Amino acid sequence: MTNEEKRGSTRFSIKQLIDISAEGDVFISAKGVDLSTGGLSCEANKPLEPMTPVYIMLGLPFVAGEHLVKCEGYVAHSRMENGKCVVGIEFTDMPEEYRSMLEEYLSALGHGA
Repeated sequence: MTNEEKRGSTRFSIKQLIDISAEGDVFISAKGVDLSTGGLSCEANKPLEPMTPVYIMLGLPFVAGEHLVKCEGYVAHSRMENGKCVVGIEFTDMPEEYRSMLEEYLSALGHGA
């Protein structure tokens, strides 16, 4: 089984900055690596432990301007690589309005590929 099959949804490369709050801590900035409807991968300056609940704010660039997606998730995995913490986050709670924005954005990325 490939990683794509395990994940269950197509991932798209991104470069957006992401704000992550772990267990109510102050937001830390991370650089997005890839994104799907089920989660994202990013590089954070601060280590995050697996299974840590997180709150995420992600700006999605649309033609009409940036839209902010806010959701909850947990750290599915993390590892140190070149001085950065590479973190995989699975989304667990995303309001429908944000899910719709995310799906629209990913659909546009899919058509551009």
